Amino acid sequence: MATVYAASGIGRGAPTPAAASLRRGACPSIAAPMRTGDGLLVRLRPTRIGLSPSDYMAIARLAAEHGNGLIEVTARGNLQIRGLREETVSKLAAGLAEAGIDLLRGVAVETPPLSGIDPNEIVDAEPFAAAIRAAIAGHLPPLLLAPKLSIVVNGGGRLDLSDIVADIRLDAGRATDGLFWRVSVGGDARSAREVAVLANGDAIGAVLTVIEALHDLGSSARGRDLDANILRQQLRLPTCSGTILDISTPPPPLSPIGRHALGEGVALGIGLAYGQTSAVHLGTLMQGLEALGAREVRLSPHRSLLVLGLAVGMMEPAVALAGREGFWTRADEPGNAIAVCAGASGCAAGHFDTKAAADLLVAQAPDLLDGSLTVHISGCAKGCAHPQAAALTLVGQAGGVALTIDARAGDETVATVTDNALGAAFSRVAAIIQQERQHGEAARQTFERIGASAVAKAYQQGSQ
Repeated sequence: MATVYAASGIGRGAPTPAAASLRRGACPSIAAPMRTGDGLLVRLRPTRIGLSPSDYMAIARLAAEHGNGLIEVTARGNLQIRGLREETVSKLAAGLAEAGIDLLRGVAVETPPLSGIDPNEIVDAEPFAAAIRAAIAGHLPPLLLAPKLSIVVNGGGRLDLSDIVADIRLDAGRATDGLFWRVSVGGDARSAREVAVLANGDAIGAVLTVIEALHDLGSSARGRDLDANILRQQLRLPTCSGTILDISTPPPPLSPIGRHALGEGVALGIGLAYGQTSAVHLGTLMQGLEALGAREVRLSPHRSLLVLGLAVGMMEPAVALAGREGFWTRADEPGNAIAVCAGASGCAAGHFDTKAAADLLVAQAPDLLDGSLTVHISGCAKGCAHPQAAALTLVGQAGGVALTIDARAGDETVATVTDNALGAAFSRVAAIIQQERQHGEAARQTFERIGASAVAKAYQQGSQ
């Protein structure tokens, strides 16, 4: 039965056809675009770590010409273009090639966005990542790996990748006898299972051993499927012999949004509102940044862009420009605490308008969004925008919007409200947090102290 949507304007409109490519595990690319509710989607990973503002102007123009003009930066810092058609994908590819924007193919090997220019990094991760890509590409026989397999090469620094989940991780460290890498599988820097701590020269061989183990398990195997104890036995490599001085597992990294000192220069981080913008806004932003002196823009995890080359006196005009074009310029922007998928407007599997729900949450419960907890708003149970557990997850179902607590979108739900009752539900949750909050307490602390049952009751109260 169709759900009725009224006051909130959040409801799903006319249904769109589902497609097999909507399943999680698929990885959209120019060669294999993903069919979504608003057409085909492609994910772009440029070969260069940074592009010029004029490159982004070209991307914006191509997105408008060949897609629906919607452009996204994902939580992992990938660029996505939406609304393509079968006949326009090749035209997009040709336009990118003509503009000199080459794309990476194969396994995603991710590095910190300020690699090579961050004075706080342990090592520039880019050359090591390139060596891993080359080793995988040159492997004989060819390796059959999961489409969404990811490798993180975390060289440390201000915006390190400690909080990014990966199938295979390499976290750099310093010891008395030089650089070393901690190799681990299936998680972020804290949750991944350690395989070995190796000297720099042994790390690439170790990564290939882990990748070959995934190949042996089959083309759908991921890091979580590996046995770390067996891998340790297979490697048979000596561990780093020096005394460990430093390793890139600090507290959660800084938000990319804001200003980041780079010795002689400053990087300006700006965020895309819920990870999405339009070709018009992106093009205008890049044209203005170029006029202000920006020379390079890097994609960053957490749905952000890092602008390089601006003089100190051009920072305020750049911030004002970004704000006018709808980008976020403050690390404490409440919406930064919300992970949002495309929802019904961009995905055939979505049951409601997730971005409208996020705006409603910001309006009704800003105190809940102090950055101490994550809220995930998912159009369906796949949970594409935030595969990990979140403090609060709102998940679209046929009967409304359900709630999970400290869980993932596909986990058991604890309460449900109809879509047009979301605003009232948000207000009740905000009220109980505000009522129970003690002086100096973060929202997460209050949330944990009052318990999941109280939050679930407030969310659903009066909605039966």
